[in-house]
Amino acid sequence: VLVIGGGISGVLAAIRLAEAGIEFTVIEKNESVGGTWFENRYPGARVDVANHLYSYSFAPAHHWTEYFSQQGELQTYFEQCIEKHQVKQHFQFSTEVIGSEWNEAEQCWHTRIRRPDGSEEMLASNAVISAVGQLNRPSIPDIPGLDSFAGPCFHSAQWDPSTDVRGKRIAVIGSGASAFQLVPELASEAAELTVFQRTANWMFENPIYHDAVADGKKWCLEHLPFYARWFRFLIFWPAIDGAWETTIVDPDWPHQDRSINETNDMIREMFGEYIKSQVGDDEELLAKVMPDHAPMGKRMLQDNGTWLQALKKDNVTLVNEAVTSIEGNCVRTDSGASCEVDIIVLATGFKANKFLWPMEIRGRNGTLLSDQWGEEPSAYLGISVPNFPNFFLCYGPGTNLAFGGSIVFNIECQVRYAMDCLRELLGSGRQSMECREDVFSQYNQRFRDQHAQMIWEHPSIEHSFYTNDEGKCTLLWPWKILTMWQWTREVNPVEYHYN
Repeated sequence: VLVIGGGISGVLAAIRLAEAGIEFTVIEKNESVGGTWFENRYPGARVDVANHLYSYSFAPAHHWTEYFSQQGELQTYFEQCIEKHQVKQHFQFSTEVIGSEWNEAEQCWHTRIRRPDGSEEMLASNAVISAVGQLNRPSIPDIPGLDSFAGPCFHSAQWDPSTDVRGKRIAVIGSGASAFQLVPELASEAAELTVFQRTANWMFENPIYHDAVADGKKWCLEHLPFYARWFRFLIFWPAIDGAWETTIVDPDWPHQDRSINETNDMIREMFGEYIKSQVGDDEELLAKVMPDHAPMGKRMLQDNGTWLQALKKDNVTLVNEAVTSIEGNCVRTDSGASCEVDIIVLATGFKANKFLWPMEIRGRNGTLLSDQWGEEPSAYLGISVPNFPNFFLCYGPGTNLAFGGSIVFNIECQVRYAMDCLRELLGSGRQSMECREDVFSQYNQRFRDQHAQMIWEHPSIEHSFYTNDEGKCTLLWPWKILTMWQWTREVNPVEYHYN
């Protein structure tokens, strides 16, 4: 088996393949494992799911120093996992997959890779597991003059650690999840910090977001029988599907311009009051930070007061206008206003809808996966695709989360299913398996029908990275997380063609 990617999914796939005694290789473009936690090293980078849940179920970490750990500690965790499970020798780092093609005659995949020295090589494997994340290819905005900016200019996921921000004039373009963590850090060191915001974000209060885990808690997790399992469940169960109902549109709800159902409206009121309590009597700032869309429709952010307190600082300016051009060292906006800056940070997200880009994956009869998908990537259970035998996706289309839970849990479900597919092949003596077109089509229709009832495709939600240009949601799992666990427990052989 060839595994593409050494992030959360790739590390897990490696561990499970090793346990099964299956020969495998993991190709990772970075210098080490961790995926997004290797790449995103901007000041303040941390996870927004509680760490004791944002970790493998079979590899609890009792040492977390914070409940929501920072990048370095997360990176170390995944490095420790490959060492502990003795799979590091199967990883080929600083190596990139260019493309992969199914060979019908040989019933195997031929994958072309590029080594660190630029040389290329072809690897053959019976199966491919794509462990490529959704948040690993930065989205760089098409702003005239951006390339000619004289000072440091980089995406938040490509943070240059040598950059000295002290006393500098800094522009942060974007106000999403990365900016939410980055801006408070920069605000304490920059001479002037200007944040360009397209859409205000809904946030909910989390007073322990930056809190350390007490020594007593660590001791209990490590030594008290069953305490760690109970604590993980205590985090998991209330969050797993608790907010799902709030994402379903009530067609009879009379206030569609502000919310989608009664509970969603209550959440809006609660979150709105929290924002007001943080802003105080600054009416101008309140008008800028109060969202005008229904809560849950875009990525929800956690706050312990740091974001809004940073925006209230004298050296910080929030601009609710799009950046239209960069001229010299000036950032210009829609209204013609401009500000001079020394550093530009692009907190502009990722090409989340371009799954596996820029790789070329060719299946049966040379079918190019990106062509088959077009602007609406989809896979059965988010894992398998017709015309692509023995090709299994982890964190594929329609498997991301937006209403609770942990992506690590989802990935464990997907890897378990992929391993069951391999077990089915080995047990039957067959060479390949491919999702039936009718099974895929029926699933995809259910997927589309479900999303049509949910907030992410509601007409009031604009500029969401969850959706494509046509407003269709391609990234998110629309059912309960418990449903994913049930549907991926084992493969149903009748849903596949075999050779």
